[in-house]
Amino acid sequence: MEVPVKFPHKLLTGLVLVSCLSLVACGNGKGTGQSEAPDPTSWQQNIKGGPIEVGVLPAAGTPSLKFLEQVAAGVEKDHPGAQLKMTFANTKARPALEQRWRAGDGLDVDYTMFDGTNPALLEWADSGALLDLKPYLDQVDAATGKPWLDQFSPAVMQFMQHPTTKKIYGVPSELSMQVLFYNAGLFKQHGITPPATWDDLTAAADRLTAAGVDPIAVTGLFEPYMGMWSDNIWLRTVGYDKVHDVLTEGKGRITGDPGFLKGLQMLQGLRDRKAFLKGFEGTDFTAAQAQFFQGKAGMILMGSWLVSEMADVIPKGFELGVLQFPTVTGGTGDQASMLATAQLMSVSAKSKNIPLSLAWIHRVTGVETQTRRATEIGEVSGVKGVPSPPGLPGISDVVAKADRLQASYYGLLQSKAKDIVYPEIAKLLFGKQDAQQTLDNIDKGLRRVYGN
Repeated sequence: MEVPVKFPHKLLTGLVLVSCLSLVACGNGKGTGQSEAPDPTSWQQNIKGGPIEVGVLPAAGTPSLKFLEQVAAGVEKDHPGAQLKMTFANTKARPALEQRWRAGDGLDVDYTMFDGTNPALLEWADSGALLDLKPYLDQVDAATGKPWLDQFSPAVMQFMQHPTTKKIYGVPSELSMQVLFYNAGLFKQHGITPPATWDDLTAAADRLTAAGVDPIAVTGLFEPYMGMWSDNIWLRTVGYDKVHDVLTEGKGRITGDPGFLKGLQMLQGLRDRKAFLKGFEGTDFTAAQAQFFQGKAGMILMGSWLVSEMADVIPKGFELGVLQFPTVTGGTGDQASMLATAQLMSVSAKSKNIPLSLAWIHRVTGVETQTRRATEIGEVSGVKGVPSPPGLPGISDVVAKADRLQASYYGLLQSKAKDIVYPEIAKLLFGKQDAQQTLDNIDKGLRRVYGN
């Protein structure tokens, strides 16, 4: 799966480098050239032909793009005169596309223009550049007989919805999840129970060690991947909102909630029992992932893109298991939430053919298209009733059981503290400091940048 901004890897699915927006350039959504928004109750009956330009994330020549081209051909066939131009809207293309939006010439449908969990993106909606989709999503879908909005998992709503106005400015075409992968064949061989709780995880780690297998694959050369562990632990011991407020917003101090130290102590416990891949300190992410699939490690915490990314090295017959991050008994945080990213499509309020633009996102997010994308391309869906991709057994059930999907990395990588937290987590895993020292160093760094 392609992602909006490439870091060294697919870590930052959904991370957007957002430039300063000009409200003057974007206008108030009623500038020259804007089409009149169609009646929400009748747009499905009034889809007309003509050209629209839609952003796509996959690069030229990829199976993902070929799939979307087939979907576009179907829309053109169903609506005579329709012409869908596909424009690459990923990575290096974003600055030029955002400049077009600021000039009032944005794509009819585009990505990374809205995310209700990312305050930096709300201004596109607040300026009137984006169409409020809620009136259309609330209407009965002719294909299902139910409101269009009902097809989306409630867990993705916070990505779609403006946190203040409750208007909706984006619909998810696919998701990326942080999940705990495990070698199901290896677990069966040694009679190990897949971990549902933290105690289960440590017990599984001990059983794997006794069997001569490194329990957990992790890279030591990419700090945010080590930070996945503290992020998910803190989700359980502290809770998303407080972690986000302290790390990303500088509201309060990390020493103010005992769950932060508890989480670091849990992580230190894994380190002290030598649960991580031998030599992980000098192992890059590709090699660490490959060793997991080679049976040299029993588990790996990674994004759902792992399987498609490592498809060429997965042995035939490898049995993969997918789990939500374990719960923490006594933890005061979110025990049923998951860290995730949603790839959201937004419609320009100035599109000259809003009905056709709506028809495009309606087709892409339909159960039939989403099911094909899951089975043929391997994408994880935010739409109800869509099966798990073949390489990710059970992930649709994992998503369905989540009470809420929370934004991966807490927005930390776009914050003032982006160079503070994860380097300290790396020192903890490397054995250079203990949990208390890690907490103290993070606290010192946060106070330096936030002044509290």
